[in-house]
Amino acid sequence: TERDAMETNAIQSGDIRLDPKMMKVWVNDKEVHLKKKEFQLLEFLMRNRDIVFSKEELYSRVWGLDSYGHINRLREEIEENPSDSKHIITVWGVGYKFV
Repeated sequence: TERDAMETNAIQSGDIRLDPKMMKVWVNDKEVHLKKKEFQLLEFLMRNRDIVFSKEELYSRVWGLDSYGHINRLREEIEENPSDSKHIITVWGVGYKFV
């Protein structure tokens, strides 16, 4: 069915669900409204789970802009405690990864 096809394209990781076709994100079944670039960043990180990307790689692979501010805003939207992130992890001296 169409619903099954949409669900197949959705990405689920723990309490975060991302639907790329609908451009929607839910955290603990509550919809979170992200800006387009933050959505693209989250989708990229979720599709490449556990892979560490430097800021420069994120710039070029996602959209070519400064991702630092976007990562902080994204953490504020999807993390219960943004200062102790459990999904978007900083790998000091290297970059970021999604777990």
